[in-house]
Amino acid sequence: MPLKRIAAAATLGLLTIHPAAQAPVRKSSPEQQITGTLHQMYEAEKRRDLPFVLSHLAEDFAEVAGDGKIYHRADIEAGWADVHLNDYQLSDCVFNLLTADAAYLSCEMTVDATYKGQPFPKLFRVTTVWTRQQGVWLLRFEQGTIIPQASKQE
Repeated sequence: MPLKRIAAAATLGLLTIHPAAQAPVRKSSPEQQITGTLHQMYEAEKRRDLPFVLSHLAEDFAEVAGDGKIYHRADIEAGWADVHLNDYQLSDCVFNLLTADAAYLSCEMTVDATYKGQPFPKLFRVTTVWTRQQGVWLLRFEQGTIIPQASKQE
């Protein structure tokens, strides 16, 4: 079951400066919005909040997971109980705004997670494609590539 479609941390939207400073309100960048939403989704997965995760997936969402299989929204829902994300870390991220309403984000991801009680591989390269619909960024596509870890004998 794909782990990457969940996500996590700090709410981003509008960055505001205290009104007394009389500075203008400015919107956060698409990169900040998407990265913030992805972190929120992973945090939602950690706390088992499926409705939050689904609310940020496009209706036609698809994922090519580390096992090479393709998963859709219905698969995420069906396998939700089998995946347990304990922790994650994103690093080495690359962001590209393709158009005003389309972007991709690719990060190295270290995970502490299980599927049906079995540990996930620890290291992935996760690439996500996002589109903006009615002003909201939605996750449309994701690919998780397992990065093999060197054996201890090497």
